[in-house]
Amino acid sequence: MNEQGFSKWQKWSFGMGSFAQWFVMSAFNTWVFTFYFSAVKLNVNLIMLAYITWTIWNAINDPLLGYISDRTRTRWGRRKPFIILGTIPVLIIEIILWIPPTGNPIYTFIYLLIMLICYDTFYTMITFFDALFPELYVSVEERAEVNTIKQILATVGLLFAYLIPGIFIGDLTVKEGYLINGLVTSIIVGISLFIAIYWGVREKEEFKFDHQHEFNFFEGLKYAFKNRGFVLYTIMFFLYEYILLVLGTTVPLYATHVLHVSNTFQISLLLGVMFVVGVLTVPIWRKLDVKMGSKRAYGVSLVAYLLTTVPLLVVADFQSAIITVVFMGFGFGGMLYFIYLIIADVIDEDELRTGVRREGTFFGVTNFFMRLAMILSIITVGMVFNTTGWEEYVPNPNVNVILGLKLLVFLFPALAIVVTMICLYFYPFPKEKVEQMKKQLEELHAKKRERILSNQ
Repeated sequence: MNEQGFSKWQKWSFGMGSFAQWFVMSAFNTWVFTFYFSAVKLNVNLIMLAYITWTIWNAINDPLLGYISDRTRTRWGRRKPFIILGTIPVLIIEIILWIPPTGNPIYTFIYLLIMLICYDTFYTMITFFDALFPELYVSVEERAEVNTIKQILATVGLLFAYLIPGIFIGDLTVKEGYLINGLVTSIIVGISLFIAIYWGVREKEEFKFDHQHEFNFFEGLKYAFKNRGFVLYTIMFFLYEYILLVLGTTVPLYATHVLHVSNTFQISLLLGVMFVVGVLTVPIWRKLDVKMGSKRAYGVSLVAYLLTTVPLLVVADFQSAIITVVFMGFGFGGMLYFIYLIIADVIDEDELRTGVRREGTFFGVTNFFMRLAMILSIITVGMVFNTTGWEEYVPNPNVNVILGLKLLVFLFPALAIVVTMICLYFYPFPKEKVEQMKKQLEELHAKKRERILSNQ
């Protein structure tokens, strides 16, 4: 064990939770739309309706489960029981998602909606790995170390989500390959979650009584949204997810019809290269984080990513696109590194204000906005497809569709980056304030440990 009390094995095992989350989530987000639109040939408006209806459930599910976990006390801790409970259903859904009834579009629509709601409910429980991260690792150095591990493994998960389907999905319009991919995904995710739960999930003794606080569900949400830093972070997180979802949904079609790529593995490689480069740059962003602070370094990554996406408007072949995404990967690596790190500062400040850690509430709200980002991404894609006359999938789209696909991979993400930079400018956690908060947290946690000892 190191001086913080956690071994390298524990930290890497904990990081496997990020691998599992990003693998299954990215596989879900990237291929569900493509499957139901291209292979099942469900009308894009019915897909949009299913996603929008799903949002109504998200408005209740994510924040409520987060709040319940904050108020839970078991001998296994506050988060671990939920992670275990969510694992098996998610693995099952990842398989049966790809075998919808296809005789009637209404039945297909209902099936898709049920899958979306069930997936979201149980996947939310798995995301409590994220809620554990700022609770377990408090110091700047340890958070930087474990966040680096998390982002490396998360990026590997993303790579799996984009590359493995290329092995099994030979044609976007053939349904059988999606099912085989779902089976393989479920097995790999199941193994990684077992490692993460068994060896990685720990809960600190000093937070044993943090389930005891005065906020009810609505008061907790109200108090969270009074936190300016959290509101700004939520907007930035929402936009980050929006960018990923628009790209994940659009790139398979962009590669097929703009770049004229017919090989599914090449399509997967297009996004995979960006994530490979991104993960290779994580050590650079970690050093910039410690030296400059998360706020300034995140801004650098946003500018780098924005500038390197401009060629997507003009590239017309696979080789040029690969070169473009290599350069995009540098800025993307910083975005990936910082977006799940800076919320820890929000939660630390909230603990100093309230005396308790409420990761579940905060992550429940951000998870809701992650799903809301999915809705906006689907609406964006649906709006462009409707505008360009591509409501039903056809193999040879018109010129307007080609332009629409280019705008989807560049313009809409670029607008999201600009708004993110505005929010980051007003984000109230520069390096100096974070360092001051760490000192105050050390004193508060010492008092909590004393309280635990006095009650034994």
